[in-house]
Amino acid sequence: MHPSIRLPASLYQYSFDAATAPAATVDSGDVLVVETLDCFSNRLSAAAPALREERDVLAHIGGRYNPVNQPIFVRGAEAGDRLAVDILDIALGGRAGLGVTHVAHDWATAFGGSAFADSVAPLTTFARIDGEIVQLPIGGARIEFTAKPMIGTIGTAPSGAPASSLLYHPSHGGNLDCPHIRPGATVVLPVNVPGALLSLGDVHALMGDGEVTGTALETSADVKIRVRLQKTGETALTNPRVIDADGLGAIGCASRTNLQDNIAAAARDLVRLLQNEFALGAADALQLVNLFGKITINQAVGHGSQRWLSVLVRILWSDLSPLESRRRHGEATSCREAVA
Repeated sequence: MHPSIRLPASLYQYSFDAATAPAATVDSGDVLVVETLDCFSNRLSAAAPALREERDVLAHIGGRYNPVNQPIFVRGAEAGDRLAVDILDIALGGRAGLGVTHVAHDWATAFGGSAFADSVAPLTTFARIDGEIVQLPIGGARIEFTAKPMIGTIGTAPSGAPASSLLYHPSHGGNLDCPHIRPGATVVLPVNVPGALLSLGDVHALMGDGEVTGTALETSADVKIRVRLQKTGETALTNPRVIDADGLGAIGCASRTNLQDNIAAAARDLVRLLQNEFALGAADALQLVNLFGKITINQAVGHGSQRWLSVLVRILWSDLSPLESRRRHGEATSCREAVA
């Protein structure tokens, strides 16, 4: 294994793009530290003017959300492969020592009507971050909470046109906002172009299921990852997957679609994963998902055509323990298993 490689926060972009020159070239098994900016590009500070509407926020931060690192090229990766990204550590507040959320008046109006919006927005909240402790201003005091770090945006480059880092797609990942993409987890992504071209960013110190305001506790971070190339010989991956010591799951993430379609897509992919991992027929794997599956709504944001509705369908290893003797230990290798 090569010494840890560090990608500076100054090397960032706002898309997943196969035409972008890589910031680093690595081998399967290499460990990297990716320095990230928050979703506001670290431009939203206590010195900012009043930012009433979302257009005001965008004008202040430069017109775009969600910077991700310029891509990482993985030697030997080819279209049809899979890239396993082990999340080894997330050190929060790397460039500012704080987290920030913003509730715009136009969002609050769409969410709860004009009277509700007038009572809550616009609101910018700054929290201090010291290691794993978040000091959040609540009720006129700073209340301490334990951080729950996660990566909001992670993906590979699509084979066609560039994709905004604010959106997502089953073919490459993106702004998944899945709380389970955290230290100890492995994210498995499709490879569409030579080298995979991995990018990530949009780290959160805290985020509830659904991210209902569209903004979590956004922060800069130093993210330590290991990349592992998987040449499975199986069919191409249809959805990003998340595997950890507690369970395994698939993410339904077709942008601008409805929740039910994303749930169905993730459940179908989890059925395929169980088939391969435990040598099961489709009907048996479907019954396992039906009887033991858990659904987490990653995002419940926006309205109409402007909506984010990614979802994780998951099953716990403890519910699969009667099948352990059948397990192939093939696709569903987590970060902790890889270390062991």
